[in-house]
Amino acid sequence: MHVRNATRDDCPALGEIVIGANRSAFEGRVPEACLTELPIEASVANWRRFFDSGRAQQPDVMFLVAEAQPGEVVGFILAGSKTADVIHDVSIAVRYPREITSLSVAPAWHRRGVGRALVSAVATWFVERGERSVAVLAHELNPNRPFYIRLGALELSAQPHDWAGFASRQIVYGWNDIGVVCGAA
Repeated sequence: MHVRNATRDDCPALGEIVIGANRSAFEGRVPEACLTELPIEASVANWRRFFDSGRAQQPDVMFLVAEAQPGEVVGFILAGSKTADVIHDVSIAVRYPREITSLSVAPAWHRRGVGRALVSAVATWFVERGERSVAVLAHELNPNRPFYIRLGALELSAQPHDWAGFASRQIVYGWNDIGVVCGAA
């Protein structure tokens, strides 16, 4: 597996991965409307707009993909944005000023080290920048939540979340020192 910077050419794979990962994680756990509100084509278009806006190339953003082999993207991670935009508890947003915004792995590649490799690469980037307090949000019904705990994240709080009209919660996890993920603690 190879981890590299994401490019606009990856948008079709990004769209398929995020929709497939959501369906795999949440099917039978949330209303079908949550899983069908965003079709793959719309997800691909959103990723293209993200690249076209220039946000993917900002110096405070790390956007990586994992390839099983050249041209076969099997996962991605987007990190760096300030948590104050999405974390409702101001004290947590201040204490954890950086965030892993999105992490998705193609269902066929779950439990094969892809997510860990992506988080490790981002953790190294944060540590090199002198930023160690990092947060991530995970839906309360996501069966992959224990992944963050295995990587040393602590459950910090829960906050309300509306997903296509389905009232639920997001759990906020954080690392006081994300260096533990890359062995740089």
